[in-house]
Amino acid sequence: MRKNGIFIAIILFIVTLLYMGSRKEFVPIPADKKHINITDKKICLDCHAPDKEAPLKKEHPPKDQCFECHK
Repeated sequence: MRKNGIFIAIILFIVTLLYMGSRKEFVPIPADKKHINITDKKICLDCHAPDKEAPLKKEHPPKDQCFECHK
């Protein structure tokens, strides 16, 4: 019985670690005047394209899926 308890504890620990490692926290879209009415990713690129005022970092994930992460 004790071995089963230890086994279950180890499994729960591993599942917890996997869950914590898979959580991603994304920066929300700011609630300021510039961003308040944005509903189309094309509008995002007006400012966040490589040659614009606030370009995305090179390591940023796919740049055509803004609303997949930012809500």
